[in-house]
Amino acid sequence: MLASIQHRLVILAMPKCASTSFEAALSKDMDLVISKHPGAKHTNFRKYHRHLKRFLENFAEGPMETVCMFREPVSWLHSWWRYRSRPGIPDPSRSTEGIDFERFVELYMNGARAPANLGRQSRFVAAADGSIGVDRLFRYDRVDEMCAFLSERLEREVVLERRNVSPSAHAAEELSLEIRDRLRDHLSLDFEIYESLA
Repeated sequence: MLASIQHRLVILAMPKCASTSFEAALSKDMDLVISKHPGAKHTNFRKYHRHLKRFLENFAEGPMETVCMFREPVSWLHSWWRYRSRPGIPDPSRSTEGIDFERFVELYMNGARAPANLGRQSRFVAAADGSIGVDRLFRYDRVDEMCAFLSERLEREVVLERRNVSPSAHAAEELSLEIRDRLRDHLSLDFEIYESLA
């Protein structure tokens, strides 16, 4: 999570949505950079609203605007699957080695724990009542739009370098139509949010 009091801006770090790249590009502009502990780095909207919003707005003397990336749901899961296939993963139970993508998605939909315990993007951006709490969502496949927004807000050009990229092995693996349809039902709100950003 990144926050600039001067610019009244909070950037929530959706996992697998270029958060490390944004951190590298923007840290020098921020008053608050949470980066080391994954659970804190990827603070969702509800936790921000409950624990940090009032604190930051007290110093900003006004409302902070929240922004976040949102990724196409299949692509988001695919990136997680590839990321957890990397060699030397610290917790072997979280490794996807030997698990194909379709099996990974089935484990995810069945509510399995590791390696498919990922949550949902729709919950990450949700307020306590279930509505979208984040002020501005940007599509991951249009990262240039978020960079343009940030460039205008920070009054300098924001350019991203690729960092913490998931391994490319099996990058072309696809889901069967049956599993894709089940996933669309399972993550109906995620697909709805993503498609609303078109």
